[in-house]
Amino acid sequence: MADAAPKNSSKKQILFLGVLALLVVLFVVGYVAEHRPIGRKIITTGDRAPDFRIPDPNGRFFSLSDFKGKVVMVHFWATWCPPCVEELPLLAKLYPQLAGNDFEMLAVSVDEGGANAVTTFMGQHNLHVPVLLDPDRSVAGLYGTYKFPETYIIDRQGIVQYKVIGPHNWMDPGTVQMLKNMIAQK
Repeated sequence: MADAAPKNSSKKQILFLGVLALLVVLFVVGYVAEHRPIGRKIITTGDRAPDFRIPDPNGRFFSLSDFKGKVVMVHFWATWCPPCVEELPLLAKLYPQLAGNDFEMLAVSVDEGGANAVTTFMGQHNLHVPVLLDPDRSVAGLYGTYKFPETYIIDRQGIVQYKVIGPHNWMDPGTVQMLKNMIAQK
C-alpha cells in the first residue's frame, strides 16, 4: 500500500507535464498563425489584391497595378498540374469574349522551368492567354496560394470579389454573366 502513493504522484506529474506541453504547443501554433510574416496571409474575398511585378515569357515585366481600373482575373497554374491543363482551354475560350479595355486575364505560371516550359506547353496546346512567370512562387506566396489552379477575380478598385480554389468551368453561363456584370459596373 505504501507504493501506491508514489505511483499516483508520478502519474499526476506526467499528466500535468503532458497537458502543459500541449498548452505550450497550442500557444506557439496560435502565435505563429497570428504573427505570420507579411506576404504569408491567405488572400480571400474582400481583401485588397497584393500588387506584384513579374515577367511574361518575352521578358517584359508587368504589375497588377498596370491594370488599375480594370476587372482582372489572376489565375495561378502549372503545366504539371492535371486540373490546370484541363482548365486552361476554357480560359482560352473565355479570354477573347471578355478581353478589352475593361478586363484583363493574367495566367501566372508557377513552373520552375520558366519561359521555355510555358511557351512550349502553350504552343503544343494552341492556347492564347496572357501568361506571366512566377517560377519561384513569390507572387503565389504573396496571395497564400499553394494549391493549383487558383483564381482571383479582382474588381476595378483592386478588391478580390471572387476566389476559386481548384478547377472551374469558366464557360458556365452563370460564371460568364457574373464576369460580364462586373465588367459592366463602372
